[in-house]
Amino acid sequence: MQTKRNKTRHTVIILVAIVALMLGLFFSKHLQKDKIDVSEFNGTLLDHPRKISPFSLKGIDHQPFNNQRLLGKWTFVFFGFTSCGSICPTNMAELGKMYRILESKGVKSLPNVVMISVDPERDSLEKLSHYVKAFDQHFYGARGREQSIRAMANELGIAYIKVARKGDDGDKNFDIEHTGTIMLFNPKGELTAFFTMPHRADLLAQDYILLN
Repeated sequence: MQTKRNKTRHTVIILVAIVALMLGLFFSKHLQKDKIDVSEFNGTLLDHPRKISPFSLKGIDHQPFNNQRLLGKWTFVFFGFTSCGSICPTNMAELGKMYRILESKGVKSLPNVVMISVDPERDSLEKLSHYVKAFDQHFYGARGREQSIRAMANELGIAYIKVARKGDDGDKNFDIEHTGTIMLFNPKGELTAFFTMPHRADLLAQDYILLN
């Protein structure tokens, strides 16, 4: 009788150990992305992803671009403008290269890439569409009222200012000096990381893969 009890107890212990092992493997698999080695991350990874205030812009597809559009997929966001001389084309080109690197590596969950215009006065939706899609057909653009863009940019730490040019072209003869930082939002619409210049496509791709 005692032997039988010992066997039963031994069997229970083994079953508990197996269940514990299975749970350990399960949580390890599903939580490992929360334990990224920051030393391997090239950008700046926030300790706690944060939501941003409600915003409402219009996308190049003439649909609202708001907080809801950040849900469901990772999204890179860059503030720029189509008349930009160096920062914007350089950053957008690197984002385009990054996208193609991710495609070549067979990454299943490809990110959205969005450029928000800080020059709504001169950047029409059509002009913005031609610009972003010149870097990759998957890229997206959005514009809106100056106060809406300014509020969103300020919250994200993006600075920009109009600088007058010499000439006789009137009020539209200006340049815009702005921050070249790229933001990354997670599929919950939360700001998760940001990347300061100079940008490198291979490092952006590497960081994105670490998060997925």
